[in-house]
Amino acid sequence: MQNNNLKWQIRGTYNEACASEGQCPFYLGRDKEGGCQYFMVIRIQAGWVDDVDVSGTTVIYCGVITYSKYEELVKNGEEVAIYISDSSTPAQRKVLDPFVRSGMGVYLIQKAYGVKYVQIDAVEEGDTFSAKMPFGEMQQKLTKGLDGTPVRLENQVVPPLSNVKLCHSPFWRYSDYGRSYEFFNRCAAWADYHSKGGL
Repeated sequence: MQNNNLKWQIRGTYNEACASEGQCPFYLGRDKEGGCQYFMVIRIQAGWVDDVDVSGTTVIYCGVITYSKYEELVKNGEEVAIYISDSSTPAQRKVLDPFVRSGMGVYLIQKAYGVKYVQIDAVEEGDTFSAKMPFGEMQQKLTKGLDGTPVRLENQVVPPLSNVKLCHSPFWRYSDYGRSYEFFNRCAAWADYHSKGGL
């Protein structure tokens, strides 16, 4: 993972859906036959990269994990296409471009197909969330237990995530860079996101 000598500290919300029908084993540090594909949204609510305020920026990673073994994923990384809200300013784009290509200091990127600045409509309403952009969209809803509160995933292995709540994704779809996916009734996650580095 290369961070291009950047310094950063960001807080936000993470929403992700993947191709797994049950809980994705990669959150648990386990293998998954055939790898996985995902649609990940990070809404940066507060923070900065190299002293540039990036609050209010939304980043979407649409990725493919080509490895079945978790240890290979950790060692080799993922292939991703990256999308950033087009409301970002020139100053923000200057730091965001290398930052997101480096996996926001957390995710190991094996190959980035590219970075595009697009309109992203991210809507949170109660226990539902949706994100839509020109190349794909995703919806999810919190899964609740018998007591009416969200079902949570404890002690998962993704470092920047906390308060991870399990969700149901009725659908997500993506089409760009020669890749096209459409999934129905898959697993999803909704979490708090906090990352810092280079300090």
